[in-house]
Amino acid sequence: MAIQLIFCVETNKRADTDSIYIRETINHLYIVNNKVKISKVYMNTKTRYRARDVQKEITGLTRAFTIGETRVIYCIDTDGYEKDIEHKREFDEIRRYCREGGYDLIWFCHDVEDVYLGRRISDSVKVQEAAVFKRKRKIEEMDLDKLTCNTERVHTSNIVNVLDQYLSRR
Repeated sequence: MAIQLIFCVETNKRADTDSIYIRETINHLYIVNNKVKISKVYMNTKTRYRARDVQKEITGLTRAFTIGETRVIYCIDTDGYEKDIEHKREFDEIRRYCREGGYDLIWFCHDVEDVYLGRRISDSVKVQEAAVFKRKRKIEEMDLDKLTCNTERVHTSNIVNVLDQYLSRR
């Protein structure tokens, strides 16, 4: 059976940084053939997770995929959730929205770069650092334990836990 995975990412189409790390993870760990379609929805910021245009794009992609199941996966940075009450409230709200809507949630603690690079970086170098990560095949050096967490801890994500539900490992 065919499956479409729609990744709703915080980045914009021009930078597309989050998608690089996600795609590198998929390519490294999973078998992706013509029965798997990967789609992206660029939210530009996580605060737009339920914006009308984001929902419209999800609906359009879902309707256009008629040969199998579609799963929507929100990819969200936790930011400083453990220190900043506003970040915690926002993350909890997104988690609740995903649960109630039947969406999956991949979280990156504190952000995608923190998980994959081991540190937070400024916005001005995110595109460059993602390109280096891909070019140097840094995914091959990743500690998979950091990508298979069940609870939010610094430098970790649940990305593999979510992807294991839909994709077959190499």
